[in-house]
Amino acid sequence: MKIKNKKEKSLALDTLIGANTVFEGSIQSERSVCVEGSIRGRIEAKGEVVVGRQGKVEADIYADSVVVGGQIIGNINARSRLEITATGRVTGDIEATKITVAEGGMVDGSFKMMEAVESAYPQLESGLSIEESEQSNIQSQPDPIESLPQA
Repeated sequence: MKIKNKKEKSLALDTLIGANTVFEGSIQSERSVCVEGSIRGRIEAKGEVVVGRQGKVEADIYADSVVVGGQIIGNINARSRLEITATGRVTGDIEATKITVAEGGMVDGSFKMMEAVESAYPQLESGLSIEESEQSNIQSQPDPIESLPQA
């Protein structure tokens, strides 16, 4: 099933928990999950997890990205991004590389920003990073005060 969100991009949806559905247990999806009903347990998705306005989730969520329009009680680990809309509510700890909270969105928990890349400094052929190379150049320069003639 494919749905289109308001940005008109296609979302490859694998699992839909409908508005009148209550689910208890774990969901593991190779694609995306949309929750319009209620779920209690754990959600793991390689795609996006979308919790609609009426969605209620009591679960830890592990996904590439998470969009919260409803209520989540549990921890969120979003490898790519987390978006909390104006109607979204999160009670739990959050880890993500990018976090957006719209005006009106609420969070009761802690934020931890994850690194998008391992190092901000590219590796050189010598195996040192640019930062390490610059520091070794600074350390190898003679002290200009020591080279002044003694009076």
